[in-house]
This record gives sequence, C-alpha cells and structure tokens, in this order.
Amino acid sequence: MKPEHILVVPRTELFAARYLQGFSAAPELAAHFLALVTAHGRFVPRGPAEEDESLKQIVPYGVVRCGEQVFTFRRGAQGQEAGLRGRWSVGLGGHVNPEDGAEVGPALLEAALRRELAEEVALERPRPEPWGVLNDDADPVGRRHFGFVYTVWVASPTAASREPGKVWGQFAPPAAAGGEELESWSRLIIAAWPSQGN
Repeated sequence: MKPEHILVVPRTELFAARYLQGFSAAPELAAHFLALVTAHGRFVPRGPAEEDESLKQIVPYGVVRCGEQVFTFRRGAQGQEAGLRGRWSVGLGGHVNPEDGAEVGPALLEAALRRELAEEVALERPRPEPWGVLNDDADPVGRRHFGFVYTVWVASPTAASREPGKVWGQFAPPAAAGGEELESWSRLIIAAWPSQGN
C-alpha cells in the first residue's frame, strides 16, 4: 500500500516574518499564512512528518454550525492521532493529500476539508467559509500542526457519523462543548466564539 503523503510547510518558512500562538480571525493574518503555504508547501510521507517538529502539517479545521449551535463530538479510539483519542472537539478535518488537488492554494484546502467532512459525517448542505488561522505550540500535537479554520454552515442540526469508531456527537450550544475534556484547538475556538457572529 502506498504511504500517505501530506501537505507540510517548514516551520522556519511559516514563521519567518510573523509568529502566531492561538487563534486569530484577522483576514490579513490568514492571507499572510495562506500565501506562505502556497509558496512553500510540499507533500511528504506522513510517517516521518509525524515525528518532525520542524515541519508544520497543514490542517483545514471545520467548525460545523447551525445557527448558534455547534457540532460537538468525542474522538473515538480508532483515530490516527493518538494524542486526540477520547477528547472532545468542535473541529472536523484532517491532512491535505495530493489527491485533493494539483495546485497548493485555497481551493486545495477547501477540497481537503470537504473530503474529510464527507468521510466522517453526513451533513445537510455543508457550506464552508474561511474564519481564521490557528497554532498551538504549547500542545504536543499542536506543535506539529497548523490550522486553517472554517465555519461550516449547515441547513439543519443533524449529523450522522460515517465513522462511529472515530467520531460521534451532536449539536449543542458552545458553552456545553466538552469543558475540560476539549482538545486544545477546540478550547481556543470556543474562547473566540463571541467574535464570530452570523
């Protein structure tokens, strides 16, 4: 079986001019990092990348919303990222693969997000919109990943898991989204929630 290849950017290139710790919804900052991913992104085998903190794995991270409710779910034991198993989350997504598109850029990231959503949950008419960017070097998993965060609007608060061993959950108000068991990226998202708007 052919090894999975994923999109990465060297940390030194990504943070050469500006560093980010936490979540930001500033459009100019998202555009800055997207330009760097477009210029310096490359696909490498996933196995070595998972052990290399000099590379940032690029992850489109979709927060599924219906009105003021968010899809909150617990990651199952079959997830590939051991550090996230059993943790609650408000973000669906994953790595970007060469099969998602030939050219690195915003269309590639959205295609990867749509693929991941389709693999994990059945949603009613998902509509992704860019929201911001996210980095958490204080977390062991976060040190190897960099997130492009999307709000994924859906027509109704229903979501059927297609991978029950990896994802199961329900729509709920943000305040009820997992508490202390939330993964670090989701804690940063929930903390920024009042700035989201509709």
